[in-house]
Amino acid sequence: MRSCCPVDIELMVGMGARAFIALLLPMVLGCPAARAQTVPPSGNPAASQAAPGTGELGRLLGLPVDGALRLSGVWVGTGTGQWSGGKSDSSPSDPVEASNGAQQLLVEASLDLGKAIGLDNTWVWVQGLQVNATPDASAASGSVQGSNSLVAAPPFDRTELFEFAIRKDLFDGRLRLIAGKQSASKTFANINRPDATRDPRYEVASLTSLAFTPIYSIPSLLGRLPGYTNSALGFEATVLPGWLDDRSYLSAGVFDGRGGLGDASVQTGLVAPSLSGPLFSIVEAGSGWVVGEKRKPGSFAVGAWSQGGESLRCNQADPQQCISELGTWGIYFLMDQRLSNFRPDQDSSGINAFVSTSWTPSITNQMNASITGGFTLQGPLEARPNDSLGVGLSWARINNQQFLSKSFNSSELMLQAYAQIALAEALFLQPTITMLPRVGRRDAKDDSLSGLLQLTMLF
Repeated sequence: MRSCCPVDIELMVGMGARAFIALLLPMVLGCPAARAQTVPPSGNPAASQAAPGTGELGRLLGLPVDGALRLSGVWVGTGTGQWSGGKSDSSPSDPVEASNGAQQLLVEASLDLGKAIGLDNTWVWVQGLQVNATPDASAASGSVQGSNSLVAAPPFDRTELFEFAIRKDLFDGRLRLIAGKQSASKTFANINRPDATRDPRYEVASLTSLAFTPIYSIPSLLGRLPGYTNSALGFEATVLPGWLDDRSYLSAGVFDGRGGLGDASVQTGLVAPSLSGPLFSIVEAGSGWVVGEKRKPGSFAVGAWSQGGESLRCNQADPQQCISELGTWGIYFLMDQRLSNFRPDQDSSGINAFVSTSWTPSITNQMNASITGGFTLQGPLEARPNDSLGVGLSWARINNQQFLSKSFNSSELMLQAYAQIALAEALFLQPTITMLPRVGRRDAKDDSLSGLLQLTMLF
């Protein structure tokens, strides 16, 4: 291991990533290496970015920069504190810790089969995911939507084979096929998808780094669409027809739907892959554009989904009392636009705006409708192009029919603001403040105010 950057590793070893941090600190704290420009991460790279990390892990192990094999990953750690409202003042019989942490470690090995064996335009990859969290890391706020996207469904401590898949591009890249166990949320209903233009100066690598869950899983799709932490076996296809300045696309996918059955769900991230049960299907179409002389990029997408099988929503006090439905569906819309370019001839700095909406007639969904939007200021200082600031809000209508009204309010409104600070080329610190003027849980107080401090390390 290189020794050019001696540091006290013990300062950084909390929450389960000791070996990786010991390996990677020399890299992120300034040791020279040949690498591409680091892309500033989203608030949850495992949920929104298809190629995690920088590839530095492979280079540290001696792999060539342009070789067939790429080893990379990301580590994220958060600490949360409930300052007022929420569930911090719950009864002694139902205590909620006011401060809790969570961590996520994602490691990927990908192989370019074109470089390896001459099978051009073909890639295979495998990802391992480790998550350690507590329910109180986000439950203390009283949010139903999720104020901390790092928290997953139980079990809160999990190690899983997150993805293993193969991708094949055909017809000069006009058709992309992916098969295997995968996170469908990276392709579908993802407001944080890269908005590529023909000029890299105008690309939007990460639209926002907001830490609340609606950025990474639209509320009406929460628990339905396979994604962090429950990936699923499936197949997806994307067609690029060349319309609208060659920026249009049509994507469709079919996945193991056992994870989207509400209280009858199976944790697909932890069980053997299968397509023998109910299926989840989704289709999305979209395009992009550039505006004005400064060519400010924007894009939109519309999508529809269908969940097979019998979904259940049951009374926790009486598990025999359930709401059920056979099959359900929903729709969603995404849009983003660059409002200004700070340095259009140098980098992708500027102000971006985004919005997403969703709706479903489902009687078993936890949330039936939503509106999420926000603004991101990227690279406000020329000397610090990888810093960003952002604000966002998310409103959701909550399913509180019948016995659910005892546990949930009819709606939730959540506001969040963050600053993402690049401490080094691949190390980012992100303080975040979340306020809920209207909480989703009835056992929580309105005007919930909480803080989150997140450290993200790419490698």
